[in-house]
Amino acid sequence: MKIDYKGGDVTPELFLSVLEGNKTAVNGKGTGRVLDSKPEDNVFMFFSDHGAPNLIAFPSKYLYADQLLATFNKMKGKFAKFVFYLETCESGSMFVNLPKDTKIYALSAANPTESSWGTYCSPDDVIQGKHIGTCLGDLFSVSFVENSEESDLSGETLQIQFERIRALTTMSHVMQWGDTSFVSDSV
Repeated sequence: MKIDYKGGDVTPELFLSVLEGNKTAVNGKGTGRVLDSKPEDNVFMFFSDHGAPNLIAFPSKYLYADQLLATFNKMKGKFAKFVFYLETCESGSMFVNLPKDTKIYALSAANPTESSWGTYCSPDDVIQGKHIGTCLGDLFSVSFVENSEESDLSGETLQIQFERIRALTTMSHVMQWGDTSFVSDSV
């Protein structure tokens, strides 16, 4: 696997520039790859990190909900449909003001005021027979990945996936946001 951006390059500004397709802003950083989608493309993004009300934590800065929504507005015309799954504590707070008519559909691991929780924690934190002393994943993320691995995604709709992930994520409230007009589309 090739990592596009790492270390000090991983900032909210870079992330937003990648979403906007702004090659000039990322010049000289990482691989320089940006979202290069067209109006007929469907885009899926999964983002996992730490969060708090109205923010996503990056290694040395924060991305705020209003910044993310402003970037979504700048992305008009860059996709047919955009699906964004967000795994952070209070992740729902990032989408409270996401309009319902933007062709942007989001899932949050938690509602705007609650934590998202780890899974495969001790005593289930074993890799190659050794306890590693930490949780191995986030419950929402693991539920999403395991569902994706076990399901026929050509026949599973976004709505069905949401319902399955919500049922498996027992310690927070997985929520849908934004434009739900296409939740009958297959994953």
